Amino acid sequence: MVIKKKDFLLVPNLLAIFRILLLPFIYYFLAQESKTGVGIAVVLMLMAIFSDVLDGHLARKFNQITDLGKILDPLADKLGLGIFVIFIIFHRGFPIWAAGLLFFKDFLTLVGAILLVKRKDLFPMSNNWGKLNSWVWAITVILYIVGLNYVKEFFLVFATLTVLNCTVQYLKMFIGLYRVGAVDRR
Repeated sequence: MVIKKKDFLLVPNLLAIFRILLLPFIYYFLAQESKTGVGIAVVLMLMAIFSDVLDGHLARKFNQITDLGKILDPLADKLGLGIFVIFIIFHRGFPIWAAGLLFFKDFLTLVGAILLVKRKDLFPMSNNWGKLNSWVWAITVILYIVGLNYVKEFFLVFATLTVLNCTVQYLKMFIGLYRVGAVDRR
């Protein structure tokens, strides 16, 4: 794994940094507990989600996939999701057990990635299951923030199923990478 100074100036990596820098502003507006504050926070969250899609697209299109980006992108995702899941636990009645499943999956992913980097010099990238999981959880968090009761319950079930499936898929991927150094990224 090699992180070069010039990689910090690539647009996909700047977008990931932008997402991280947005987090305190989103939290500030959420903490206002007003319709205006929540509205601004949701708009900023949607900007962060859009920049997440855009940074991945640009990195692939312009061949700007870097080791730095492989760290920054999931870091921005996990920080954002983690902060806002904790917020909705305390302010919107989000179930702790569901947050525990998400954090457990993220913990296993982190441990698996560290082991692969240290022992095999491989850095696993997210697969389609991980991307689906991130999208479903982002939608679920936004629904809890804005308080769409019936829809949020459906998405909570969907988020639970995707995080369980994603955990199994990542475990299979990590075991496969660890054993042979190759992986099916579907």
